[in-house]
Amino acid sequence: MTKTKKILLAFMCFVIIGGVLYKADYVRKEHAKSVQAIKINEQNKRLNKIANEKLLAKEKKAKAAKVAKNLLKIDKYKEALKKQKDLKKNLSKVVVIDPGHASITSFEKEKQAPGSTIMKIKEPGGAQGINTKTPEYMVNMAVAVRLKAMLIKKGYTVIMTKTENKQMLGNIARAQVGNVSKANLVIRIHADSNNNSSVSGASMLVPMDTKNTDPIYKLSKKYGQVVFASFIRNVGMNDRGVVERDDMTGFNWSKVPVILVEMGFLSNSNEDQLLSTEAYQDKLAKGLADGIDDALK
Repeated sequence: MTKTKKILLAFMCFVIIGGVLYKADYVRKEHAKSVQAIKINEQNKRLNKIANEKLLAKEKKAKAAKVAKNLLKIDKYKEALKKQKDLKKNLSKVVVIDPGHASITSFEKEKQAPGSTIMKIKEPGGAQGINTKTPEYMVNMAVAVRLKAMLIKKGYTVIMTKTENKQMLGNIARAQVGNVSKANLVIRIHADSNNNSSVSGASMLVPMDTKNTDPIYKLSKKYGQVVFASFIRNVGMNDRGVVERDDMTGFNWSKVPVILVEMGFLSNSNEDQLLSTEAYQDKLAKGLADGIDDALK
C-alpha cells in the first residue's frame, strides 16, 4: 500500500472515529438534556402539586371558616330565639320580693297563723351592723332593688311588697301581696344577727309542713334548696343550711310558695362590712336571681 493510500485510509478512519465520538457525545448530551427536562418536569409537577394542595387547603380552611361562621350565626340565632322564648315564658311568672323590716317600728300584734292564739309583733325593727351601724332594712332594700332589676332583665314579672324603707307592713299584709298576685314565688330578704359575733354565714328558711302550709310546703322547700344552692355558690359564704320553720307569720299566712333568705350576720364584723358594700350587694342579688331562675324553669 502506497504512502498516499495509507494517509488517506488513516484520514478516513479519523473521520469515522470522530463522527462516532461526536455522535456519542451528542447522544450523551441529548440524554442529559432529556434527563434534566424530566427532572424539571417532575419538579414542576411536585411544585404544582404542592401549590394545588396549598390552594385546596386554603379553600378548605376558608370553607370550614365559612361553615363555622354560619354555624355560629345559627347558634346565636337559636340562642337568641331561646332567650326570647324564655323571656316570654318568664313574663307569665310572678316573683314577689319582700324587703324585710322598715325604718318605722310597730309593737302592734297580729296572729302568728290563721286560727292561732299566738300573737307576734308586727314590726320589731330588725338588726343593725355591729360596726357600720347600718340598719338591716337598708341592706334588705338595697339587695331587693338589685334583685328586682336582675329578674326583670330575665323576663319575670316582679312585684315588691314595698318600695320605701318607711313603709311599715305587718307580716300578714306582706303575705297577702303574694297571695293576691298569685305569685309563683315570694322571696323575703333578711340579714341575721347573733349575740355571738363569731357566728357567720347564710341560711334559707322555708315553711315547716303544718295544716296551714301543707299546700305550699313541698314546692317552697324545693325552691328554697335550689335558690340557696345558687346563692352559696355565687357568693361563696358559710352554708348554714335550709331550715324549716313553723313560727314565721309570713309563712303561715301564705298561699303561694315562699322562702326567706338570711344573707349573713350583721353581728359579725366581717359580714357587717361586706353587707354594706354595693359590690357585695350585687353579688348577693345575682346569686338569688340565678337561683330563682333555676327554680322556676
